[in-house]
Amino acid sequence: MRALSFTIFAGLAAVLSSCSTYDRSFIKEVSDIPLKTTEDPGTDWASSPLRSHAKYVLYGTESQREMENCVGDYYFVTWYDAEPNKRVKVIMRYTQAATGSQVLTTEKEYAAPRKEAATHTERFFFIGDERSKRGDVLTWRMELYVDGKMVDSKQSYLWE
Repeated sequence: MRALSFTIFAGLAAVLSSCSTYDRSFIKEVSDIPLKTTEDPGTDWASSPLRSHAKYVLYGTESQREMENCVGDYYFVTWYDAEPNKRVKVIMRYTQAATGSQVLTTEKEYAAPRKEAATHTERFFFIGDERSKRGDVLTWRMELYVDGKMVDSKQSYLWE
């Protein structure tokens, strides 16, 4: 009986652990968390995520100028890396208020090999001089490339 229960437990553990990994790389989520002012967002429960983000971004700033340089758009791209032995690139294509329809590009590259298959979060910030010259990000598209081949993408609803 003890051997049977151990066998069932071991089998169940193997099934559950196999379900927790993915067989392909993909973008899990894109979060756009803007900081549009240095004012405290408020203390009600609905404002708590914005308040937490503002406290995180403004932590360590000492002057009003430093705080104003933190105002802008913050994008967090969470993606799963199923092939750590291959080169990966996360590319953000975007337009900003002062650039009109001109598509700009920024990217982050991960060299191979990496430690193991895992979830990563990449950050794209549009703050300071860049934001003051070009304005807010209006549309965006995130693309995930593995060995030069696009494997997934997500975009804002205004992207065409």
